[in-house]
Amino acid sequence: MARAKRVIYEGAIYHVILRGNNRYHIFNNQKHKSFLIKQLKDYNEILDFELLAYVIMDNHYHFLIRTHKNSISEVMFYINNTLGKYLSRELNRTGHNFDNRYTCKLVTSEIYLIWLLRYVHRNPVRARICSNIDDYKWSSHYYYKRGINSFVKTDLILSLLGSKRDHAIRQYHTLVTFAGDDVNHQLDFEALKNKYNFNDVNLGQITKDAPTEAPLTQCTRKSLEDIFRSLNLEYELEQLLLSGSKKPSLTAYKLSFIKEALKHKYTLKEISAFLNVNSNSLSMLLSRHKVSRYEM
Repeated sequence: MARAKRVIYEGAIYHVILRGNNRYHIFNNQKHKSFLIKQLKDYNEILDFELLAYVIMDNHYHFLIRTHKNSISEVMFYINNTLGKYLSRELNRTGHNFDNRYTCKLVTSEIYLIWLLRYVHRNPVRARICSNIDDYKWSSHYYYKRGINSFVKTDLILSLLGSKRDHAIRQYHTLVTFAGDDVNHQLDFEALKNKYNFNDVNLGQITKDAPTEAPLTQCTRKSLEDIFRSLNLEYELEQLLLSGSKKPSLTAYKLSFIKEALKHKYTLKEISAFLNVNSNSLSMLLSRHKVSRYEM
């Protein structure tokens, strides 16, 4: 059966889930979870999307993402591609780390978005990892309880919870702590609807009109040309590097450029094409100098 096409438009909000293959624990230590959070921060600087909420469990993650210029397919391709390569190395696995492709569901109503925030942040409680969501550090709960708008964009959902920040934060606290039903999702959703007088309206207009602390701007990353020029090398050195020269005296300059390009999430294939060298040679260079391409 053919896969259903994703519904894509600017300003759309998605609930994204990715699980480890056979529910394998792919985030089985703090280092792996921290790596994923770093990718969310890094890609948020070069791709145009908003991370509204997240939780990282041992064998899966949940994201609430609002897209802009970059589609959900683009955003998830870059994040999961980097994550997959990193986990293969860390876990010493040659097969698939993930259970097929990620699940992605369009969020279309205000009350469903609010319930999803509760659902995402209560994941550790439902899994009996903790009895209080304050005790779990691998989610965006902290940003909402403090009303912080950072790489996690809390403004949109908090604005739905109240027009004044203090009131919205109190509403959020009640939202994630009231006794609903952590086993039956439908009953939990109905409990939310009965407890609050939220409007079950389409998010199309809400997402366009939602207030933000700063104007939304399209995020773009530096070009490889700009990164290269920022090294401020003499003309002769630039030409040697761009010609694919293998002179040992160029190693330090190559490494400086490669490290900076990796920080901006360029692949070794893209970097090697820019320098007119083989990507395998760059990989060997990084290995000799103990530079990880995944942790820039």
